[in-house]
Amino acid sequence: MNPTFINKSKPIALIILLLFTIWSCEKDEICLEETTPLLIVRFYDVDNPDNLKKVINLKVELEGIEGIYENATITALTDSIAIPIKTTEDSTKYILTINQEENVEETNTDSFEINYTREDFFVSRSCGYKTLFYGILPNLYTDNDNWIKELITVKNPQDVLNENETHVKIYH
Repeated sequence: MNPTFINKSKPIALIILLLFTIWSCEKDEICLEETTPLLIVRFYDVDNPDNLKKVINLKVELEGIEGIYENATITALTDSIAIPIKTTEDSTKYILTINQEENVEETNTDSFEINYTREDFFVSRSCGYKTLFYGILPNLYTDNDNWIKELITVKNPQDVLNENETHVKIYH
């Protein structure tokens, strides 16, 4: 074979190889659709049920999950939180502690559980599956010093299909 032909065909072969490489790449997929919704909880004044009432220094724990759930919605002073629901079980137990700070000696811990039916849906290849929760039933555990006075769902039955509305109201 002619050496001049080989030297001239190298750039053409390189271009063809580069084009095949570009065409064989897949586009990155970004999930823009809604995924598994969080439980939206709003805090209300027990003495004036139409008014929101902020909670001071709230700590939220999920039973069976190591550590404290941290989210931007849980701040030093808040009237609503968005917390995850277990997608592998038909109930989730939450432990809420107010005035949780090293300097504050008065802390009060209450817990509640929600029971539900769950259904998984395939959203897309980039998003995977999402879980929706139907028929939320809350149960407040009482003790001698509950800071949570009442716990109710907004609707009956309450479904958690998105994060655009309140699902549970806590009166304190």
